[in-house]
Amino acid sequence: MMTAIQLRKVKQDDFYFFKSLLRNEELMLMGWGKVYTDREVKGWIKKIQQQYLDYGYSYYIVENQSSELIGIGGIIRTKIQGTEFDELAYIIKQEFQGNGYGTIVAEELVQRAFKNNHLPQVVAQIVPENIASRKVLEKLGMTFQFGYLRNQNGMICEHLVYLLKNTISS
Repeated sequence: MMTAIQLRKVKQDDFYFFKSLLRNEELMLMGWGKVYTDREVKGWIKKIQQQYLDYGYSYYIVENQSSELIGIGGIIRTKIQGTEFDELAYIIKQEFQGNGYGTIVAEELVQRAFKNNHLPQVVAQIVPENIASRKVLEKLGMTFQFGYLRNQNGMICEHLVYLLKNTISS
C-alpha cells in the first residue's frame, strides 16, 4: 500500500504526543530500554530543537495523509563504540504499524539525508528481536556491518548496526 506522509519539525506544543510515544512501554522497552518521565520528554524536545540549529536535521513528527500523528522519525547524530555516525531512527505508533509506514518514513529520511544534507552515509541500529525494522533496513538496501553490546539506559543489549552509503550525485 502506497501511503503519503508529511514530516514536520518538532515544536514545544508536541509535548503530549511525544509523551504518548516515550511513555509507551511496548514501543520503548525494545529499542530504548526504558520509558521516559515528563522531564525527560521535555529534554528530548529541547535536544531535537537544538539539533535543528546545530546540524539542520533531527527527529520530525510524522503525519499520514489524514493528518494523524503516527510517529516520529529522523536522522540523529550518535556515537557507536566511540565513532560518530548519522543514524536513521523512527518510532511508529502501534495502531499504524504493519501498513508500510516504517518503510515510507525510512526512505524519505534517507533521501533527505543524502540529497538535502549531503551525508556520506547513514547507519541504523536495532536489537536483533526487531524483525520488522530489520526488514525495513534491508528493503532500503542497508547492509549489516557489525553487532555490539550497548548500554541502553542501564541494560546491556545486543545491537545490530546496518549501513547505507550515499550513491546520489550531488
